[in-house]
Amino acid sequence: MELQQFKEIINLSNSLEQKRRKGISFLIRLTKNFGHIYKEELAKLPYHINLIDELHADENAHSRIFAKFLRYQENSKFVFLEKFLNDVCLFDLTTEKPEVKKVDSCGRIDIPIFDNKYVVVIENKVTDKAPDQNNSHGGQLARYIETLKNIYNRKLEEIYVVYTPKFTRNPSSESWVDKNNFSYKKKISNRFRSLSYRDNIYPWLKYEILPHINKNNIYLYSAVEQYIDHLEGIFSLRTINQPMNMKLQEFIKQELGIEDSNLEESIEILSEKEDELNSILNQIQQLKSNYKKEIIKNLFIEWKEMLQLDFPNQQIVRDSFKIDQNIINLGIQFNIENKKFVAIIECNDCDKPNLYFGIGRHYSSKEKFELNDKLNDLLENNELSEPENFWYGWRFTSIERGYFDLKKLISNSIS
Repeated sequence: MELQQFKEIINLSNSLEQKRRKGISFLIRLTKNFGHIYKEELAKLPYHINLIDELHADENAHSRIFAKFLRYQENSKFVFLEKFLNDVCLFDLTTEKPEVKKVDSCGRIDIPIFDNKYVVVIENKVTDKAPDQNNSHGGQLARYIETLKNIYNRKLEEIYVVYTPKFTRNPSSESWVDKNNFSYKKKISNRFRSLSYRDNIYPWLKYEILPHINKNNIYLYSAVEQYIDHLEGIFSLRTINQPMNMKLQEFIKQELGIEDSNLEESIEILSEKEDELNSILNQIQQLKSNYKKEIIKNLFIEWKEMLQLDFPNQQIVRDSFKIDQNIINLGIQFNIENKKFVAIIECNDCDKPNLYFGIGRHYSSKEKFELNDKLNDLLENNELSEPENFWYGWRFTSIERGYFDLKKLISNSIS
């Protein structure tokens, strides 16, 4: 390559980078001005209350609500579940003895649905705040599939996957790849659906489910109605929001130089800015994830120091974050009838954060022991259930209660 050609390539690269930075700077100013107008218009809206809004529902809360709807029965028939699987997912499945299991169980599946001839995995991404949880043990969906195969003895052809993002999109390709670099993407393509909350789930609830619920069924009707209203709030679809939406859209058109008379050019400009905004949002989400991870890491360091003070004679076990993993845990080892167990607290998702504690075999034994009377009593007295590969029993906790729950469990375990 001649020197002149090389210089031209460098100059082009620098020019493109400069253009990209200018575009990002413009968008940051645009969002700042947009935010001012949004706050002004928001203050003008009439009084409106939604309990789910006020509770700041995260993805776990959305999963619990949706799972509750799917468990609803009329005359021993799972009417919502059947409609969802067949009318929305288009799976053509028959419900025989379905069980919508506990949210975030069976290997941390958001909503696991078991029936005689199939298992449905629902991976909830309604907030689009948490990226796919891929690590050295494999992609998120690949790990779910292998958990169902290896622990629950389900055949691959029995496994169905439903991915529910905020807006229409597919999971990352890496999410399908296991730790041996095998991808399940093609193997399960006919049994996979990506259903967005805005374009699929919200309209289904509003137009297909709510109108057919008897209004005398007050609790069910009001629950579905509140959830629909909450989704309309997320997507700015509430009727009271329309004047505000129009003003915000006029601001965007003016700032971007968009004219209604030139539709194709307007779409091109909007698509370009959408890509740039998504790039900015991705960086923001990464920064937030890094900060949240540091908060959890510091919290576990603090809890370790507290354990050393509260239980100075006990062996502490812990695992801090590894390079490509998002799991951190902390606990103490104890014995029951000369067999080793751990009372432990763990976090596998710092974005939520997803904190849980219980009795496990971590750092103590390669295989799980049979439950004896003392261990059974310990699990029951501490309300620990959902046994899995590493766990004899566990339940969720929170940042506020985490250490209190762990300390109480340890005290009960060594007494």
